[in-house]
Amino acid sequence: MPLPQFQLNIVDRNKANQSHQSMPYRKGRKSHYQLKDDFRLAHDREPNRVVIFKIGICKELPDGTEQWVDVESRSQYERMIQLSVTSLDSESESTPISAEEAFVSVVGKDRSGRICCGGSRETRRTWYGIGEGSSSSDYQQQISNIENTLRMEVEELRTEVHRQDSEMEEMWRELEQLRKRESEMDDIRRQMLQMNTFMTQFQTSQRFAASAPPRAPEDDHVDTDAEGNDYDDDD
Repeated sequence: MPLPQFQLNIVDRNKANQSHQSMPYRKGRKSHYQLKDDFRLAHDREPNRVVIFKIGICKELPDGTEQWVDVESRSQYERMIQLSVTSLDSESESTPISAEEAFVSVVGKDRSGRICCGGSRETRRTWYGIGEGSSSSDYQQQISNIENTLRMEVEELRTEVHRQDSEMEEMWRELEQLRKRESEMDDIRRQMLQMNTFMTQFQTSQRFAASAPPRAPEDDHVDTDAEGNDYDDDD
């Protein structure tokens, strides 16, 4: 029994959509979730959609070269990288974008109910955290809000670091002053010790002089022998 015309139109439209939005896939029955798990185990980080895009359609050969499923896929990947990497040309006015934005720019906007290279269970709501009918401007606004929040946090961290540096400098100045005062106190202690030693020696010499017996004057000495001799001369 032939299909009604409206069903044929739906089939044709679905085929047309698939021809425009499908892409070659190299991993067979392995899902995007398995690819993500393998990447996390190998690299210890979360892969973005640009990475999953390459893993799904490019094979790394033992000699270090890459085998792509087709030239168009390779060109798409190179375009994503070009958009997400800062240009070294100083005259270029292009601004680097995130890997997610580069992927959407090259592959196209995600359809309702399907996230390319995201996984079969992913939708716009689960992937972006926004409603099915939300526009890309909402997504860009979310990105802008996140960037502003991060920028404010970075500025707060810089302020905190500057405050801590100022406190450290103040502590170093106080420490230097304490060291200087301690050095001055050491000098005072040495001077007091020297003065104490001098006073002890002086007091000892004074006590010794006071306890010594007085010496007789030399003029008071009587020469008894001379007087005896004079007495004998008179005889």
